[in-house]
Amino acid sequence: MTSPTLALRNDLVVAPSTSRMRGIANELKERGESVINFAAGELDFDTLDSLKKAAIEAIRGKCNTYTPALGEKKIRQQLAAHVSEQLGVAYAWNEVGMTAGAKQALYNAAMVLINPGDEVIIPIPYWVTFPTQIELAGGKPVLVDTRPEGYQLTAERVAAAITPQTRAILINTPNNPTGAVYDSEALRRIGELAIRHDLWIIFDECYSRLIRNGGEHHSIVTLMPELKERTVIVNSFSKSMALTGWRLGYVSAPEQVIKAMENLQGHTTSNPNVVAQVAVSRALDDSADFIATANAILDARLQVIHEALAGIEHLRVAPAMGAFYVFADIQWFIGRCYGDKPVRSTDELVELILAEAKVAVVSGAGFGDPSGIRISYAVSDADVATGMQRLREFFARFN
Repeated sequence: MTSPTLALRNDLVVAPSTSRMRGIANELKERGESVINFAAGELDFDTLDSLKKAAIEAIRGKCNTYTPALGEKKIRQQLAAHVSEQLGVAYAWNEVGMTAGAKQALYNAAMVLINPGDEVIIPIPYWVTFPTQIELAGGKPVLVDTRPEGYQLTAERVAAAITPQTRAILINTPNNPTGAVYDSEALRRIGELAIRHDLWIIFDECYSRLIRNGGEHHSIVTLMPELKERTVIVNSFSKSMALTGWRLGYVSAPEQVIKAMENLQGHTTSNPNVVAQVAVSRALDDSADFIATANAILDARLQVIHEALAGIEHLRVAPAMGAFYVFADIQWFIGRCYGDKPVRSTDELVELILAEAKVAVVSGAGFGDPSGIRISYAVSDADVATGMQRLREFFARFN
């Protein structure tokens, strides 16, 4: 006897390529293989001691019960003050909310903003989850290539993609997978387009505090406060405070959007982890030194990677100014042979890198750009050095 069929929406959902490669690398490590895991999307540092202490105190203090769907009001008040300080634009407690990671905040945004048939402009390369969430909401991703402008989203490209069906523009800066940080003037011009065409902006700035070599991240609402009423800002404690497993993201948006998200989240996950809420609220002011130290370490690692990749002929690297990723253009190698093995696609290339060099990277195909591979340097200094040496030896064998 056969079982009933699954819902048709499952055809829209495949496992994220980032999770797949991370899982394969971890399996090989468990078997005793010496694998360098450049597929990771999280800092290799431990989180703050004050956070861990606050979490333990929260547990001992019997923080075990439900909170409102988007978090405790007192913590949302504190979060609103934090967001207001970071952005230089005032947000009230009912204009912010907490979610089970930034991914839920983005899903909430898609579900409360997008109608079936609406178009959402998404730059390529994109984080793997963006198009899927838009499609699950019934929308249509409209993909805009950033490669011709050095992986920067421009107003000209956005303007060319706008149609009467356009509902929103999704912007991710610092960008995953490229590490690009978008230019402030370009963001202003995109903001002007959003006003002119009455569009929503979904602004993912989860890596806003992880900026390389003294650079600067620009939040679009900081640049243009008049955009506040049409912008959903998504952020996370996961990346900058090294607590990805705690699943705590947050969102800042107009009050009616936050209320709609609260209603939706009340029927999905309900509140995010209460222990994580309390711990972050008690340790939020301790994060600046931790993040400064993390950025200094990441800057040094990026320098090692740039020097190593510069020595690989025919390989080009996107300007990496934020987060902890490098996106390398490997088009020259596709269609050529590694020794006597032909490489027909980027997916085949990353499988070969793992098999031959014991280095896990992520194919750009999952990010909408099969011309590249993503390399994460959120791994130890030793792994960066070893992994880069292995990659140089690997690419030297092409003919």
